[in-house]
Amino acid sequence: LDVFSVPAVGDGHPLAVYGYKSADPERFENNSALRPILLLHGRTWSSVPVYHLLGGPIHEKNGDESRSLMEALYQAGLQPYCMDFRGFGGTPKDESGYVEPIRCAQDSEAVLEWISHRHGLADSGSDRPALLGWSQGALVAQLVAQKNSTALSKLILYGSIYDPLLRYPREPLYLSQSDEVEPVENTFDMAIEDFTIQGTIAPEPARYFAEAALLSDPIKAVWRHLYQFNNCDPARVHVPTLVVAGDQDPYAPLHVQQELFSNLGRGSDRTWSLLAESDHAVHLLEGRDRLPNIIISFVHNE
Repeated sequence: LDVFSVPAVGDGHPLAVYGYKSADPERFENNSALRPILLLHGRTWSSVPVYHLLGGPIHEKNGDESRSLMEALYQAGLQPYCMDFRGFGGTPKDESGYVEPIRCAQDSEAVLEWISHRHGLADSGSDRPALLGWSQGALVAQLVAQKNSTALSKLILYGSIYDPLLRYPREPLYLSQSDEVEPVENTFDMAIEDFTIQGTIAPEPARYFAEAALLSDPIKAVWRHLYQFNNCDPARVHVPTLVVAGDQDPYAPLHVQQELFSNLGRGSDRTWSLLAESDHAVHLLEGRDRLPNIIISFVHNE
């Protein structure tokens, strides 16, 4: 992957951004089919193990079967980028030591602007990058779309954990204990807990994912102020939106996905897709080719 450092708006914090075959970017006016897309990871694991598992020439030479969503999207006609939130993967923690939803959304906006400038995209409208968020990253992507719909052309909420009945509580204002973050190690079992349906992923690639995830994120990133996700309101989303999830995703049950889809803001196209015999990590499973096909169809549909 190509590795970039993008300064955050406000404090200039360095954000790790990764591109696939993007070192010499294709200008949009020269190839309008190669639309950029930014991928946001979830709560626990950073972007490289999530979106580029077993990808690249070394694994190809070794005969490993790629499970890289980045490669699949590029081969199908998109220019993929992904980023790490603060404290994940290649992005260092900031002074607070925590990860916060609103800050993640602001940092995602900064990266979208960087991508737009890099590819010579218009200031707003259908030429802007698409934005995909997975799991808790889908909530971050939704916050971005609600706040600044002109920053993106299309929104993909993949395995979103949105739940209108879940309200995150605010933390108490005054606590006696220290606010210092205690490091907690991630574990192998935590890395494979999203694989829940027997036969959808073989033991070896599941082990590869766990090893890659622990290498990138040995220490658990600590989220706070999750009450900021209470601002997620589908009715405030006014960009074309794809809601997609596995039909057996334990974190994105069917009735909640229906609630999310049905309440998206009026005036923009929307698509809802369910992938059979799939759980939370559709893009890593044996039937993973279905997901990029759906994404490509949605993004290129004018």
